[in-house]
Amino acid sequence: MLPVHFLTIVLNGDPFIRYHLEVFRQLPFPWHWHVVEGVAEQVRDSSWCAQRGGRVPQDLHRDGRSSDGTSQYLDRIAAEEPGRVSVYRKPPGMFWQGKVEMVTAPLAAMTEDCLLWQIDADELWTAEQITRARRMFLDSPSRTAALYLCHFFVGPSLVLDRLDQYGNYRAYEWLRTWRYRPGDFWHSHVPPRLMRPQPDGSDLELGAANPFLHEETAAGGLVFQHFAYATREQVAFKEIYYGYDGAVGRWDALQAAGRAVGNGTLPLRDFFPWVTDAATVSRAEHAMVEPLARPDAEGTWGFVPPARGASTAPAVALLRNSGPAVRRRTLVPGEPPPFPTDLIRSVGVFLPDGVGGVLGASGVLRELRRALPLARITVFATPDAEAAFALCPYVNQRVTLPPLKGRAPDDALVTAVRQEIGQQFSGAFDLTINPHRGEDASFANRLMQDTGAPLRLGCRVGRPVRGYYADAFLTHVAATPAGLLGALTTGEPDPATEVWTSPAGERAAAALLAEGVPARWRCAVGLSASVGTGSLSELCRRLAVRGDTALILVGDEAARGAAARIAGETGSACLNAVGRLGFDGLCALLRRCDLFVGTGAPAEDIAVAARLPMVGTGPEHGDPTAEAMESAIAAWLADRAW
Repeated sequence: MLPVHFLTIVLNGDPFIRYHLEVFRQLPFPWHWHVVEGVAEQVRDSSWCAQRGGRVPQDLHRDGRSSDGTSQYLDRIAAEEPGRVSVYRKPPGMFWQGKVEMVTAPLAAMTEDCLLWQIDADELWTAEQITRARRMFLDSPSRTAALYLCHFFVGPSLVLDRLDQYGNYRAYEWLRTWRYRPGDFWHSHVPPRLMRPQPDGSDLELGAANPFLHEETAAGGLVFQHFAYATREQVAFKEIYYGYDGAVGRWDALQAAGRAVGNGTLPLRDFFPWVTDAATVSRAEHAMVEPLARPDAEGTWGFVPPARGASTAPAVALLRNSGPAVRRRTLVPGEPPPFPTDLIRSVGVFLPDGVGGVLGASGVLRELRRALPLARITVFATPDAEAAFALCPYVNQRVTLPPLKGRAPDDALVTAVRQEIGQQFSGAFDLTINPHRGEDASFANRLMQDTGAPLRLGCRVGRPVRGYYADAFLTHVAATPAGLLGALTTGEPDPATEVWTSPAGERAAAALLAEGVPARWRCAVGLSASVGTGSLSELCRRLAVRGDTALILVGDEAARGAAARIAGETGSACLNAVGRLGFDGLCALLRRCDLFVGTGAPAEDIAVAARLPMVGTGPEHGDPTAEAMESAIAAWLADRAW
């Protein structure tokens, strides 16, 4: 069943402590809320508070418990839900000996395997988010914990909008859910470290073992709202307990500045001196955040029903200006998809290595469309791939990139393209993918990072090349394109390539073939003036003598002369198609052939995508003689039935 046990430690949690129970009551599975109330003495794991001037005066609490109505609220709901809400307290007047003691208190009552979910009083989730997170754990039994992003409020309508700064450090925030077993124990509370004893006497830290990453939970819309500095009362408490001198006055100044900021941002450190990084504040509406809690005109807080349907939009907005992922997952064949895919609505595919790379990824595009039938797919490619994409049935939008292959990472053109991608496509994609295997010589992975897409998938390079470490910009890596597709579907992905054609291209190819003499086999011969055609000329003469093979000459414009000469030498056995067909007609023609020899773009790229046997030629054969090629072709034909 995988029940969920929620854990909250609280002192003076009003008004946000009143939010959670109504959410839990909507959950369609067993749950239990453990609330540990009271003052944590500033000792042991909480001693840092005292070191910076924090204190616990008498007016901060009432006999070691809350003084703002939280205690009475907890008593009431525990009476209403005796089997689902448990409250843990010290005897009146006594303090907890640090926060580890507080979070440890409920563990003895947790006697079943479950999800343990830490929810601070001011951390607001929706029922849909909790349900989706639980489903992710059910679908991926090997996951041990989950990391999340949050919308960190520093006022009723002010949020922090940058990652890896105060309030959203992905290196250690926010670890909130663990797959708990009886016997697990807390090592620390800040950061929260839940440990599991191992047979060899060591302890396994569940949060570090195999967690869902920030980007994976964000893909499921699992970004919570953290009202940490939303009310003046909260800030007054932190000023005293944590030793943040002058916090209330500085918070008041931030609210005044926030009302006038419009669509701009404010440096948080200008207001909170205990913040030293580059965190910035924006208005919630500018950050695409709909607060779940709001004060009315009199300052009374109320809770707002969430918009129906989960979305990745707030997470995409939060991630769009982020740096490289802090953690990277290696995709393993056969494992469940590492993140939900039902919310992915916009995908960017980066294929900047020419028409050959595009055709080589044709199967990936097909499987991507099959896995994400409702997504808008945008492909980034060089101009020579335009004709191929005009025929592709899987793509919604094409964006042309200048060729970048072979340039340095800091080249002026590379920098200009990165800037343009960042300006035009920042926050545009839920997912980006680079299916190319190799060293990423055109910087596709870096361009994917510039879009700010939460999920960035690519094939592992494994090492820096000319000072460029392609893997650094990915959230998920795999050994092969098929491995990448495994992240998007539970079925067996089939990345086998294909060739796209048009009705007009099919008619043109059929008309051209009708000019030739019927034969048992059709052998496409790729000609390229830059490579030379001497051995291919001799091969064509040898094959023409066989009488069972029709030769179809294809190649670039510069090969017209060589093609005419070969056609003249071989007579009716040879059909010269060089320069007579457009790209779509050439695709249709090669799909009708049985094998391919020779070279020359785009014919060779099309032949590879059409999965034509490359008999006797190709990189592994070097520069073969006509005799060697004829021998290989004869052996290949002998193995084929008529």
